Amino acid sequence: MFGIFLPVDKAHFLHFQGLLYSLKDLLNVDYKIHIIDIGLNIKQIEILNKRFSFLNFEINKLKSSRDDKLSYRFKIKTIEMMYNSNYDYTMMLDSKNHLKLCLSSIVINVEKYNVLINEIVALEHEWTHNTCLLNMGIINDMEIINSNQYQSNNPVFYNRKCKDIFLDIIKYGNDDNCLCPIGSMKSLIGGEKCTHRQDQSIISIVLKKHNIRALNLVYSNYHNTIHTDF
Repeated sequence: MFGIFLPVDKAHFLHFQGLLYSLKDLLNVDYKIHIIDIGLNIKQIEILNKRFSFLNFEINKLKSSRDDKLSYRFKIKTIEMMYNSNYDYTMMLDSKNHLKLCLSSIVINVEKYNVLINEIVALEHEWTHNTCLLNMGIINDMEIINSNQYQSNNPVFYNRKCKDIFLDIIKYGNDDNCLCPIGSMKSLIGGEKCTHRQDQSIISIVLKKHNIRALNLVYSNYHNTIHTDF
């Protein structure tokens, strides 16, 4: 069975509906959607229950502080939920994603590669704070720090083959020296080094330490489509 985990708050709800609509005709294996509520309001929850009854979903409230959102700790918590689930396959999608490939094809690929992930054109050391690199033990690993970072908006896991990967992501994701080291920032401007979100760095580096390679497979991508038919 396939578990699809979708964290969302009220600020991204309009985009999130585009993601939900994109799923409609692609869910051709047994699945369950977990909408991870990190700050939806009552009206938005009513819309989900009224307008998206064609999907098999449940809403899971995840207590998320402002700091959790700023550091993207909620993504680490979501991955921990994926690890603790009983699904054969799990996927996390950002609220601006659209699914582009049917689940049966995703299953074929994830069984072959264990993890599906894409990369971006930005080097690991450019988007990761030195404290994070140091605490993850790769500050002198030239192969990793000079490689393109993997993006964290759409990872797919073959759960029974990914126990150690999950545990490492959870371990480093709960270490503030990796997730939100002093001096790191979410923006890409200013400072001695331009650093990005460390949650993405953690996921990317852990996968590389486990010899997971990024694929060119387009199974989801980013959209800015906004649905307002409610």
